[in-house]
Amino acid sequence: MKYFRTTILSSLALALCIALPAFAREETKTLSRIAVIGASMSDGFGVRVSTTLPDGKKISEGVNLAELVKASCKDPSVVVVNYTSSLYFMNPARTAKSSALRACGANAQEMPTCVLAVDWLFWNGYGASNVKGEKLSNDQERMELLDNALACLEPFCAANIPVVLGDFPDMHSAIGGGMISAPMVPSVECLNALNARVAQWALSKKNVCIVPLSKLTQDLLQKKSIHAAGRDWDAQTLGPLLQKDRLHPTFAGTVTVLAATLDALDTKTDNTALKSFEIDPAVLRERFVSQLKASATKNGDAEAAPTR
Repeated sequence: MKYFRTTILSSLALALCIALPAFAREETKTLSRIAVIGASMSDGFGVRVSTTLPDGKKISEGVNLAELVKASCKDPSVVVVNYTSSLYFMNPARTAKSSALRACGANAQEMPTCVLAVDWLFWNGYGASNVKGEKLSNDQERMELLDNALACLEPFCAANIPVVLGDFPDMHSAIGGGMISAPMVPSVECLNALNARVAQWALSKKNVCIVPLSKLTQDLLQKKSIHAAGRDWDAQTLGPLLQKDRLHPTFAGTVTVLAATLDALDTKTDNTALKSFEIDPAVLRERFVSQLKASATKNGDAEAAPTR
């Protein structure tokens, strides 16, 4: 009881931090400051872009969702801030609270105008830790984790900040892939209950839209083409969309998720989200390759410069 009382008080305090200066954001564009919160998928786990330099040297760099969002923005003035963590699974209740607080910002200028929380709920249903950070023992504790996470989003709802929230995909197929074990995966019945709770909560929030990761994952595993952002996405055309661990998306898979995210966000931005981003995987990959080469050239020039 003490834990939940503390969570409620923290949420109320966060709500005041966001809602009081809301007047300062009335004329602010919805997509001017985007906060990305989430777990390892949003953190870019295993996603890398590589290229070969003229001298034959191979170079690569990791790419997270926030960097992908920034690279895809047609307006270079858009600010994208990253509050994701690949270690979310270690204490999901604590991480949910801390990432929501960080996304709020320290002042009105740092407050987001939009929040992307695509895989933010994942470890608030999956995993082995309950809301107290202790060993999870039953499905009811998974529901408590979810309710705690949703409470952390309430302040954004109070300020009418658009939130794009992913639901729970069925990742039973990832068991044995090296990243997730059977005890960490909810039963199909529990997953259905978790997603029903998310859908019910979202219906009462005019600022929240859902990215149907449950359906996207199902289509992907059944090798169906995914339709998002006005085009079809499939492994036959784009290459593998999932990594070998069967849990995390590849670069092309992450762009696919971004396309579905923008589809959802379009419903909260008067159909302007899709027009504001470039979502061609080949174009986006080339942008990162260009950045890689420019960085390598700059570093090479710095190494070659004589010391004084």
